[in-house]
Amino acid sequence: MPQPVKYSTDVLLDAVRVLLLDGGPAAASARAVCLATGASSGTVYHRFPTRDDLVAAAWLRAQDRFLDAYLGALSLPDTDHAVDAAATVLTWSRTHPEDATLLLRLALRDLLHRDLSAPLQRRAETNQRALHEKLTALATHTGHPLADVLLAVVDLPYTVVRRVLQTGNVPTDDDVAAVRRAATALLAPHPGVREKNPARPDPDSR
Repeated sequence: MPQPVKYSTDVLLDAVRVLLLDGGPAAASARAVCLATGASSGTVYHRFPTRDDLVAAAWLRAQDRFLDAYLGALSLPDTDHAVDAAATVLTWSRTHPEDATLLLRLALRDLLHRDLSAPLQRRAETNQRALHEKLTALATHTGHPLADVLLAVVDLPYTVVRRVLQTGNVPTDDDVAAVRRAATALLAPHPGVREKNPARPDPDSR
């Protein structure tokens, strides 16, 4: 019978997250993770050959978790789903405050000393591409400039979450409702502009 894994990848990455949040990028080293978890250096380096891969894996895990919820809410590029996505930034951050704080406090580039390994680099690029494609599709289908879309579903909810998390709290239902109202107002149809139905071909495009 196979032996259970004593130090799972999540245990190691949880330790990295704590080190990053408590001490910043300089505090997150393989040695510090070993001291925090009791894992051997061989265990850490077997899974993460470099220090940059170790910290990037913790950051990308948080991003993967967020995008799973956020892009899921934005499953269709229309205003209703856009407002849901804006609200999801807050509701997800309320459920995952440590991961949310990590993503808001540090960008991936802030953590790195050198290039990532190819698999992690591809993962980071895939995430960025998926997000860009969803937001661009939303702008196209709603008829809003991409800058307006970013303001409504990225900048606005991120600003609220950052403000709340900095106080040691999490977003409330009132915060979620306020972001929904603001995003709805920002994405209101322009006069004379008809929002496309993403589930039906646009007859004008034929």
